[in-house]
Amino acid sequence: MFYVRVGQQSFVYTGDYNMTPDRHLGSANCDRLRPDLLITESTYATTIRDSKRCRERDLLRQVSECVREGGKVLIPVFALGRAQELCLLLDAFWERTGLDVPIYFSAGLTERANWYYKMFIGWTNQKIKNTFVKRNVFDFVHIRPFDRALVDTPGPMVLFATPGMLHGGLSSDVFKRW
Repeated sequence: MFYVRVGQQSFVYTGDYNMTPDRHLGSANCDRLRPDLLITESTYATTIRDSKRCRERDLLRQVSECVREGGKVLIPVFALGRAQELCLLLDAFWERTGLDVPIYFSAGLTERANWYYKMFIGWTNQKIKNTFVKRNVFDFVHIRPFDRALVDTPGPMVLFATPGMLHGGLSSDVFKRW
């Protein structure tokens, strides 16, 4: 987010931002500004969605039903942001429910992004900072980097794979195989 003032005129320029906190990041926080002009990304500005809690509950129900029945779950994600939030969600769910099904995430960019989350815990929300005293929540208990040799492994598994749009790479390759 950039705030620029030239003389008596000002503007704010921002890309994507979120005013609702995630599992790992706080909400966007900015000073009370009264710009003359606001330039912002607005892809979902008019979208009305179910509550985040409902969407997460539905995802966890679908994933757990699938793997309990022996299925595989492919979750295409972008390497940074949503991937870590969903990893936190599933890792905590696996811990609570005792599910013994492997969860993997794409090696490479996602793995490097996870490393940065571990290193820069100060960028995360207060709940994660408080938990950090006991352990770094980005040291996932139930989630491991994925090796392509595992793609044909029989039995249930969950895979967070990039890219999120399935236009190529691991997510597309696995989608075609499974």
